[in-house]
Amino acid sequence: MLVSPADVVAKAKATINECSVRDVHGNRTEGTVLIDIREPAEYQRGHIPGAIIVPRGLLEFEILPALQRCGISCAPEDCEIVLYCGTGGRSALAAKSMNDMGFRNVRSMDGGIVAWAEARFPLDTPMA
Repeated sequence: MLVSPADVVAKAKATINECSVRDVHGNRTEGTVLIDIREPAEYQRGHIPGAIIVPRGLLEFEILPALQRCGISCAPEDCEIVLYCGTGGRSALAAKSMNDMGFRNVRSMDGGIVAWAEARFPLDTPMA
């Protein structure tokens, strides 16, 4: 029996930690690594200030080099990481994958960039 993408995401969400856009906006610390897991074209249309891009399709292979480039001051598995995508589905799947890899402090931002923009929080957008 086939399972729908919504069911796969719901199953992942049952096993991960999520946070709201308000949590991220109001409680992000200097040590929080914010990762946009959307595709590069999506990132270029607008992203949360300070976010780095690690596309979902490359996450498992690129997460450690990306964290090293950020100059993290903790062990990668202990870093506070918040993942986001368009609406929260891909970031939930990515959070599950990172949990499976041994990361212990990963959250998925529920609602993604859509909820962030709806809350009228700041976005970095390319120069026109």
